[in-house]
Parts: sequence; C-alpha cells; structure tokens
Amino acid sequence: MRKIISINIYTHPAFDAIVATDYNFIGTPDYMGVAFYWNLEYKHYLRDASFVQRRRVHHMFIKAGLELDGMSDAHHAIIFKALKIS
Repeated sequence: MRKIISINIYTHPAFDAIVATDYNFIGTPDYMGVAFYWNLEYKHYLRDASFVQRRRVHHMFIKAGLELDGMSDAHHAIIFKALKIS
C-alpha cells in the first residue's frame, strides 16, 4: 500500500517545480494531483479540490476509459462521486 505524504510548500519556485513535474505524470499512476488536466467545464469543481481528490478523479477517469480533458455525463458523474457532491 502506498503512503500519502503531506508536505507544506512555502515558496513559489518550489511549487512551480512540483507542478511542472506533475504535468509529466498526467495519465499515469504517478500523477500527484497538483497539475491541471481537466476540461474547463469542470474548473469550478476541481481547482478547489484537494490533491487527493484530484488524483482520485484522475484515476477514476482512466479506469472508466475517459479522456482526461474530456466532457461528458460520465465525467460529470465521476467528479460528483469522487468529490461527494450531491
């Protein structure tokens, strides 16, 4: 089982470096939940989501065979399920 590590990032250059690295992991099991991958239609749900929630949505999209930047009823349903929105 993988352990989730929580860290505090205090500088913009450090955070920017992590985001740049995470863009390389979009579409893989190593995605960390930092970089943006979703369709603009879902920005209001995912930009304020935690890294864990973003990662969960990302992996659920992949498991469902959906394009990560796609838009559909299936995408919407997964986001609502993962973020526990009613």
